[in-house]
Amino acid sequence: MGNPLIEMLETKKKLLERIEGLLSDRERLEALKDHHAHRKPRPCGMTIHTGIGCPLKCTYCYIRDMGFPWTIEPYPLSPLQLVYALLKNPYFIPGERGSFIAIGSVTEPFLEIVKEKTMAYIEAIARYLGNPIQFSTKMYLDIEDAYRLKKVDPGISPLVTIVTLKHYDRLELHAPPPSRRFETIENLSKAGLKPVLFYRPVIPCINYSEYRDIIDKAIEYEVKAVVVGGFRVTENILHRLMEKGFNIECIIKRLHGRLGGSRQVGVRTSDLKKNIISYAREKGVVALPLACTANLYTHGWRCRVMESYGVYEGVEPPKIDYSVIEETSYYLGVRVREIKVFNERICIYGYGSREKLFLLGELVKYYYRVCVETRFAKKT
Repeated sequence: MGNPLIEMLETKKKLLERIEGLLSDRERLEALKDHHAHRKPRPCGMTIHTGIGCPLKCTYCYIRDMGFPWTIEPYPLSPLQLVYALLKNPYFIPGERGSFIAIGSVTEPFLEIVKEKTMAYIEAIARYLGNPIQFSTKMYLDIEDAYRLKKVDPGISPLVTIVTLKHYDRLELHAPPPSRRFETIENLSKAGLKPVLFYRPVIPCINYSEYRDIIDKAIEYEVKAVVVGGFRVTENILHRLMEKGFNIECIIKRLHGRLGGSRQVGVRTSDLKKNIISYAREKGVVALPLACTANLYTHGWRCRVMESYGVYEGVEPPKIDYSVIEETSYYLGVRVREIKVFNERICIYGYGSREKLFLLGELVKYYYRVCVETRFAKKT
């Protein structure tokens, strides 16, 4: 039996050669200049932007602090250029055991102006790469949309954001009302998908008290799981919340750090998330702590984090083969000095190229379904 991690890298090379031949010199150059070809993935996977900016202007949104506008235009890359950019990214791994794809992190992917671009990107990723795809949305998707998504990727992970019933006119004024989003959940479920309620952000003293009502309502519309997410704030976000008449003292007391300009600071919500997850379980809903675990769940897999939360649905992750990791490190030109195991995550200490060491971590993470941290160690 060969080394599965090295085989994943060899597959990437072959795919890259294939896609290169389908693009002109100009198209390849445009894709190479794009940030999808260079940046590191997020913990949830490789975030894909189908639009630039977002006009929904949700009060708790941080994209303005990241430099994105309150307007939107379709992303300039063609679907094939996006595929090429991903394959040129040194950290990206194609295939069903490759990098997770996350769509909707800094824009609303199903606004009318970018909806077809989003669909085209999803179709291209599924056709050429085969990676597990996830999207988050607040828009209404009709039954035809749901069946189209089901046809492209039967396991696609739909996160439908609903965080308030009482305050959406102050928190999400320009987004479709929650009633339409519940209908989206229903349509996705009717099409045979596994829609997931995305309860994010959890905002202390503002929307936390609504979780029972939201989960109960989502169950009525055939939701299959719930992901509970945290909350990050900037000075601008807190100012907007105050302008809308909210008391922000609860948030300030839970800050993990000091605010400064556009810097995002985490808000401690672990105790609140624990209560929400516990209630979802009581109601018989699969409760997940991270968006990436929902991507695994809907595709019929599970990871060690899911098992630690009592979720045993899906294919069991393979047993970690440390000899495979060591062999792969030599293939990449890096050296592993030590691997430490911490319950559902491992830490790889190594030296050589930081880029290649990070890639090794990504290979191990996705193939063995385990959270991985890589740390640079000096030669001894």
